Amino acid sequence: MRQHLRRRFLAIFSRKVRKPRSIAGKMAIPALIFLIGLMLQPGDARAQIPSRITRAVDAGQVAVLADHHPQWANAGNDQGALPADEELSPLTLVLQRAPEQEQALQQLIADQHNPASPAFHQWLTPAEAGERFGLSEADLAAVTGWLESEGLHVDWISPSRIFIGFSGTAGAVGAAFGTEVHAYRVNGERLVSVASDPTVPQALKPVIAAVRGLYTVEDRPLNHVTPAQLRAPQMTVTNGSTTAYYIAPADFDTIYNVPTSLTGAGETIGIVSESRTDFADFTNFESLTGASFPDPTEVVSSAYGGVDPGAAYTSPPSGSTSISAQAEATLDVTRAGSVAPGANLLLVVASEASGGIVPDAQYLVETTPVPASIISISFGECESSAGSSVVTFWNTLFEQAASEGISVLVSSGDSGASGCDTAFTTPPSSPSANSPNSICSSSYVTCVGGTEFNDASDPSEYWSSADGAGLLSALEYIPEGGWNEPGTSGDTQVAASGGGVSAYIATPSWQTGTGVPSARAGRYTPDVSFSASCHDGYFGCMAA
Repeated sequence: MRQHLRRRFLAIFSRKVRKPRSIAGKMAIPALIFLIGLMLQPGDARAQIPSRITRAVDAGQVAVLADHHPQWANAGNDQGALPADEELSPLTLVLQRAPEQEQALQQLIADQHNPASPAFHQWLTPAEAGERFGLSEADLAAVTGWLESEGLHVDWISPSRIFIGFSGTAGAVGAAFGTEVHAYRVNGERLVSVASDPTVPQALKPVIAAVRGLYTVEDRPLNHVTPAQLRAPQMTVTNGSTTAYYIAPADFDTIYNVPTSLTGAGETIGIVSESRTDFADFTNFESLTGASFPDPTEVVSSAYGGVDPGAAYTSPPSGSTSISAQAEATLDVTRAGSVAPGANLLLVVASEASGGIVPDAQYLVETTPVPASIISISFGECESSAGSSVVTFWNTLFEQAASEGISVLVSSGDSGASGCDTAFTTPPSSPSANSPNSICSSSYVTCVGGTEFNDASDPSEYWSSADGAGLLSALEYIPEGGWNEPGTSGDTQVAASGGGVSAYIATPSWQTGTGVPSARAGRYTPDVSFSASCHDGYFGCMAA
């Protein structure tokens, strides 16, 4: 298993061609080879896509969009209707391909990974995806015309012709979708949601799969930072009977046997973020650890509604200001840069209020030429809270990414199987039902979980008593086990590798083999795992 994970990790960061990756157990083939269906011939174009909206839009004949009303939007939490003029954005209409289009796209993705196929590695551009697998001009005009007739504003249409970004007031949104938009008080927070499942005109239902944004989705950064202001790094810390050995880049390379010849050169890693970073943190990190990687290029995803979150903090902010988004961005850049020092790093940023990681991900998938061959997402929200509309949004976007040759890697989360509970807190008296990270559920991503080193019985076998060059103290590979971390004082906390079974994505046919449950009730996550426990955390620098 150790050698499999090592090969898997190195392949992601060293290949010379872009290959979507998502594997489970000991499978060594690209995950998407499983896809079957009909192939759309290369000569097919947008003009040949038949229109599926065949009758006039009648507001009196509507169809319900099921599972667009979260459980927390109930009478007990209801704070009443929003002011009619309160602006709602961003909202995204996820369009639906015809069954034959979907089968053809799945077959194309399979052929793109079949060396014997003429389509092998013939990746699509976003515009080509739209011309072959998007909606017809007439259908797009019908949908956008309906939105605008309801007083809503069409902000953008994706080149893939499968997403429409729009915005409008709470009153207009409620009227358009046959419901009301209310405020709710949930665990002390103000959340927003439609008061019932929305409806759309029956004539448009064949081309509408879901609407993202009709209720609050809290995509949280998946990190846990323990700050310490020190004159020099303290890489070994003992607390009672527990000793933690913080992992520097040299430690990671030693533990996972990363060859120096594999640097990620020629690749670009796209990192989604809700914050900019302080480049001085990377300079300090490199100075202390001996690592060397380029500073990230920071881009605001304004084409898809992203708004600049502003400059990064360079010193601790006053009051209770949260810097978790900046901590996540800093961690993600240092981890990607130190493991793949030859890769280019692209940090795509948008403020949380403007949609955060949603416009970021759209930018990375819908831009031509493709700005990054790898996408890293370290955010999450459990499926039970996100609902099928959010899972549908991500799965549709990641399927397109696969056809463009983009590998998507997503953190599985830090709340164990109970992904709705807040990580690193005392478990609630009534724990939430088991639910995995909704962004990790897609079968077009590699869902990455966490392990914990099994080094407590004899730390000296695996760790040196003194740090060497680059803060190196690891001696060899350290056995790993499941990460399920208790509290420090005999109490308990929610802290374990995320994972579980999707309630919305079926178990893909490629997900078979040793360790995969035979029940096949849904997509199983995670696919691969590396050390992620606070038992031996990753060392980093952050002046804020």
